[in-house]
Amino acid sequence: MTDVAVRPLENIPGPAAESQPRAKRAGLAFKAALFVFIAVAVVVRFSARQALWLDEAQSVAIARLPLTGPGTTLFDGLRQDGSPPLYYLLLHGWIELFGVGTFAVRALSALMNLAAVGPLFLLARRVVGVRAARVTAVLYLTSPFALYFATETRMYSLVVLLTAAGGLALEATLRRRSPGSVAALALCAGMLALTHYWCFYLLFTVAGWLLLVLARPRPAWGVQAPLVALGGIAAGGLVFAPWLGGFSYQMAHTGTPWGEPATFAAIAHAYGQWAGGPTTQGRTLLFLITGLAAAGVAGRAVDGRYVLLDLKGMEPGRTLFLLATVTLFVAVAAGKVVGNAWADRYTATAFVPFLLVIGLGATVAVDSRLFRGIIVVCALLGLVGGYGDLSRTRTQAGEAASALAHLGRPGDVLLVCPDQLGPGLARTVPAWMRVHVVPTYAPPDRVDWTDYEERNAKANGVIVADRALAEAGPANTVFLAGSGAYRTYETLCTQVRGRLQDSRPRADEVMRQGTPARVWENFTLLRFQP
Repeated sequence: MTDVAVRPLENIPGPAAESQPRAKRAGLAFKAALFVFIAVAVVVRFSARQALWLDEAQSVAIARLPLTGPGTTLFDGLRQDGSPPLYYLLLHGWIELFGVGTFAVRALSALMNLAAVGPLFLLARRVVGVRAARVTAVLYLTSPFALYFATETRMYSLVVLLTAAGGLALEATLRRRSPGSVAALALCAGMLALTHYWCFYLLFTVAGWLLLVLARPRPAWGVQAPLVALGGIAAGGLVFAPWLGGFSYQMAHTGTPWGEPATFAAIAHAYGQWAGGPTTQGRTLLFLITGLAAAGVAGRAVDGRYVLLDLKGMEPGRTLFLLATVTLFVAVAAGKVVGNAWADRYTATAFVPFLLVIGLGATVAVDSRLFRGIIVVCALLGLVGGYGDLSRTRTQAGEAASALAHLGRPGDVLLVCPDQLGPGLARTVPAWMRVHVVPTYAPPDRVDWTDYEERNAKANGVIVADRALAEAGPANTVFLAGSGAYRTYETLCTQVRGRLQDSRPRADEVMRQGTPARVWENFTLLRFQP
């Protein structure tokens, strides 16, 4: 059996030798290619100019609210939104300095995204080695997943930054248990929880792993190091404590009414999204990354051509892969219990340990030509696929605004159904247009997720349509921006459209609904003339 499973080492041919001048030229070309790829990756992070879609526009609308005062504050907006406050507070300060322009608000994410390279490299250097750390940094910078969230006004780049910093603090705590490292771990744990609630799943997973280490202590750490690390993570609750009131309210009244809980198949889907999604480049990159993940978890180089796989796995790749995968497993299981939906962007909470596995896997290729080829192909595919994804139109809000500016006039009314289209339209439609969302008839800039499903189930679309018709009067047009593909709005938008059609038979479609392949947030624009 041994003879069949593993060829004797003395019979394995070695790699073809390269002459020194040729090897030197290849090395210089490799470094030059990486320099170009990294430079392009940095520039691309600041390249998105499309209109903000729902999540981005909602983030800006909340972040620009005052921190205190008699009216609606930023914290009131967050209670209605369902998110923790840290990213919004940072965005609030950023907006105070640089305004609410599309480039300005996205630049904060790009800078956070780039700032994550430092702690990520340091963490990788300590956990998987210098060579793997360099690979990890390059693959992160050219990752389609990371590229996209560098161009979105959301908290996911901050999640990656804090995860890498928290990993550094955890490694330092396990290695030397200094008060500074424990304080840093507590701060990072608390800040992660204050950035996105899915970070709880990561923290629970790490805590569970530390408990397993306690059961089978490692000689280098003993029992004390894992206990101190657990204490540091638990102390993160002190950082989170000021937000407990808001969190309690959100648990009772908000959530994810826009989607259903995922199945466990979503875990495998997450790996595909990390590789680049369903594009040709993404699927090709997934093929390569799958091999790198296997090598990182279980591979050991024999020589330039052969790799031995230990089906039990080897450290640290095995633990890193389990931390990423178990975090996703916990997220799916918790979603089934509490009814929360899955979104691919939420998986940023488990992205860092997976990156370390990939970086480690690449170093199993000891042949310099194979190693360089893998890195160059992965980086190139990542850049091409990532740019295609981030350059895709994210919402038809800009197109709708152009149609309204051309066809509308002061006094006209725009109804938005569902209200989730409102935040993007609020940034683009002409200022003279009177805009209201269905069913609350509120301004369109923010979605109020409080008791959302119950509210929509009780709403009457006919009453909303009649109110818009009365406001427009006999001389003005009523427009309807709508889509029937949103959960909890299955009949409500149809009621509104039917009532408007009955009252104003002179109706036409002035903007067609785009396909999901062309635009993420797609809807139609209808005109009901007097």
